[in-house]
Amino acid sequence: MLVNTIYNKLAAFSGHSRAFFWKFFLKRIGSNVEIMNAVTIMSPQHVVIGNYVLLNDGVKIGGQSGVRIGNYVMLGYNVNLVSVNHTYTNPTVPIMKQGITGKPVVIEDDVWVGANAVILPGVTLHRGAIVGANAVVTKDVPAYAIVGGVPAKVIKYRFGKKEIAKAQKKHHEYTS
Repeated sequence: MLVNTIYNKLAAFSGHSRAFFWKFFLKRIGSNVEIMNAVTIMSPQHVVIGNYVLLNDGVKIGGQSGVRIGNYVMLGYNVNLVSVNHTYTNPTVPIMKQGITGKPVVIEDDVWVGANAVILPGVTLHRGAIVGANAVVTKDVPAYAIVGGVPAKVIKYRFGKKEIAKAQKKHHEYTS
């Protein structure tokens, strides 16, 4: 028990230290951000990270076309945020020579992305969404939806319509 407590305190300190390092390269980073081991951020000048964010071990962020991560977001182990993809529309030209296309990835507030999930270009994970482990997200995820699978599909919603409306109202109160 004591060993776990000490390890967790050291890991949190290391995570905050890495966030301090990235502060000099990212477009913007909020407070209370933890960036754990082996996190890779490509094109950090196009990446915005909010407050109270956890980027767990092995997270990869391809920021080339922009990535915006809101507040109170948790990205599990080995999550990939991909803002660019290869073009492959011309059968007479090798894919490698066709260039890339991209769109920003947006993760709104209070989102949890499970381990090994992949979020593709142009996707928005709306407030309160949960993405299951190993999911490949190709389309926007509605507010408070839980998605999973390849490609990811809505499994259920965290709350009923009344609770979602109440949560959205409360969200505006604490972010104003």
